[in-house]
Amino acid sequence: MQVSDTLLAELDSLHPRQRTAVLHDSNVVLRAGPGSGKTRTLVARIAYVLQTQISAFRGVACITYTNAAAEEIRRRVLSSGVRAEGRITCATVHAFCLNEILRAFAHLTGQPAPQAGQVLNKAATEALLQRCFDQAGIVEVAAQYRMAQSTRIRRALSCNENLDSFDPREVQAARFYEEQLILRGEIDFEAMVARAVRTVREHEHVRDLLRARFPHLVVDEYQDLGGVLHELVVALRDLAGITVFAVGDIDQTVYGFTGADAKYLLELAARPDFRDLELEVNYRSGQGIITAAEAALGFPRGRLAREGAPPGDVNLHQVEGGLEDHARLACDLVEEAQNRHISPERIAILYPARGPLLNAVRSELTRRELDFRHEGADKLPPGSLSRFVQRCASRAVTNYQIHTAPRAQRADMLRRAQAPSLAALTRALSTLRTEAQLPPPPSRLHVPRTLQLCLDPETLYPADALAIDWLEQLRTRLALDEVAAEHPDQDNTNSLGTLVDLCRSKDLLLQDLARGEEIIGKVLLATYHAAKGREFDTVILPGLLKGIIPRDIADQGKWRAPTGAELAEQRRAFYVALTRAESTVSMIIGPGYRTNNGYWISRGPSDFVLEMARQLSPEEQA
Repeated sequence: MQVSDTLLAELDSLHPRQRTAVLHDSNVVLRAGPGSGKTRTLVARIAYVLQTQISAFRGVACITYTNAAAEEIRRRVLSSGVRAEGRITCATVHAFCLNEILRAFAHLTGQPAPQAGQVLNKAATEALLQRCFDQAGIVEVAAQYRMAQSTRIRRALSCNENLDSFDPREVQAARFYEEQLILRGEIDFEAMVARAVRTVREHEHVRDLLRARFPHLVVDEYQDLGGVLHELVVALRDLAGITVFAVGDIDQTVYGFTGADAKYLLELAARPDFRDLELEVNYRSGQGIITAAEAALGFPRGRLAREGAPPGDVNLHQVEGGLEDHARLACDLVEEAQNRHISPERIAILYPARGPLLNAVRSELTRRELDFRHEGADKLPPGSLSRFVQRCASRAVTNYQIHTAPRAQRADMLRRAQAPSLAALTRALSTLRTEAQLPPPPSRLHVPRTLQLCLDPETLYPADALAIDWLEQLRTRLALDEVAAEHPDQDNTNSLGTLVDLCRSKDLLLQDLARGEEIIGKVLLATYHAAKGREFDTVILPGLLKGIIPRDIADQGKWRAPTGAELAEQRRAFYVALTRAESTVSMIIGPGYRTNNGYWISRGPSDFVLEMARQLSPEEQA
């Protein structure tokens, strides 16, 4: 087939290694470090396959780690000039397994698809696991504190992996849990993937239909998706004959506590039927940041900044006191960046985990009246329906900000805006209605027109107005109560009512509903993990102290030193934080810190920082 001029221009502009990955006619493992243009390469691969490798009646499936990543990839493919509408399915692994395998083929396998309220939420999962802990005789620790360990065990069980490293009682509890899900006719997110693997392995006709619909599969962030997803990919490759394009980076494996392991990416890369390629150029960061980050990692990867990139400033600041001094200096650095005309949303203060460091930074940001967005603050109800409402609020707030700004500033604000598009919100609502098995709207234009009415800045309340009236309007016009009543995910069942109660009891503003989304003019305060996959001009890392990073591990009511694997994962999380920056990284160290209980811990700077300094010192270089 002929390649369009738009796609041809995109292929010509790619780095040779990126282009090789896109054009390879079989399976690929693409090792893509921070800032290496992996999303651009992935999107080009999908567009190329859609236009030249498969018929107009077939499509590409793309599995991602987050809903945000799925939407970004879908948006970029749809704007690539390739006819992709209806031919690309982008989803998280759980959504893919539920919608494209379990629900799609329920009538062929005899396994009923989850009905209203049958997908357990976090509270229900914890309650059921506690029952199984009681049955297994585990009395010294509550199940809620062993959820991550239980996930690792369940994944190991699904993959028939060695269980010797786990407490036999917890293994038994995990087996009880799986049995209870079946007896109760329920499912959770882990079970979705395991049941999808069994469906693919046991039903040849399902495999044939999947291959007919999706002859190509793309998997993003492969290193974070765990062994059960690996089993699914292998089954789709070996049993269904689907071509696989897997993208990942072993240096960014930071979810080992749930069973994610870089070994699965390495196993795929070692197969003779896969082409193993690595992207070497970092298009995000300056060379100074790249060099410092690799020194912190302890493995020189030899990655290079793009031609013409800023040098990359890495600054080490030392304070004399505790975490309050770290917070004051962090806020000073925010103000300095803003004085250099760095937009607030291009500045991030990152921290490793909740605790006294977060408390100090939040307090100082609030005291100085610096606008910031803390992703972990006063969380709104979980679930895809609540997230849809929050995304609508984000677009409404952004629309209002742009509409009321001076005309000369609007173009710049539009460029900086991160709010979801009307098309993205329309797709999200359509997915919610499909999952709830509701009939489609009366016309294709009904949802976008209704959304536009709800989000129109000329009729909308200001961002600082009370949210309740806006929420009730959105709820009524989009018939969201129907979605809540019929959706299989328990998180969605009561989320609307909870949101309404919060809006009334706490007098939430419209911008409060949007606080979990990107909003123009706010500095980001987030964990290292939450910052993964993002990029900023300036990254500030306070609290780089022993005991905070690396930190001890809470284990069955006690604190212990991290194991070698846990220490390595914390080091990789620190590496992820460093590599979010384009031009400036500021690290803050000091003598120690005071705990929440008032104890002074005087252990000095983080070992990660000290090791980085040794790696970069002239003596070491010599």
